[in-house]
Amino acid sequence: MQTEEILHEITKPFILAGIYKDEKSALIDITLDYVSRKIAQYDNIIVSFKKKYSCDFDQFSAQIKNNASLAIEDDWMEWKSATEMRQSWKNANKMIISNE
Repeated sequence: MQTEEILHEITKPFILAGIYKDEKSALIDITLDYVSRKIAQYDNIIVSFKKKYSCDFDQFSAQIKNNASLAIEDDWMEWKSATEMRQSWKNANKMIISNE
């Protein structure tokens, strides 16, 4: 099955039910919804670390420089990853919106 056929089969029920007018609007809306949930997921991780350490990522990085336990380094890596992934998802969101 080719990509176009797969996308048609996925969007067909939404169009037949009258939820979306066409495949493009269905795919854009569903994709934007998914992207916004990914951004929220990473926002939650970041907020959790901000609360845990009572500072933002840059302040935390400066505080632990050359003086961190393995557990703290693990938190730093997870926080950094969440920050980078959130930005990547935000960039994808902007690209999708600008191509509508």
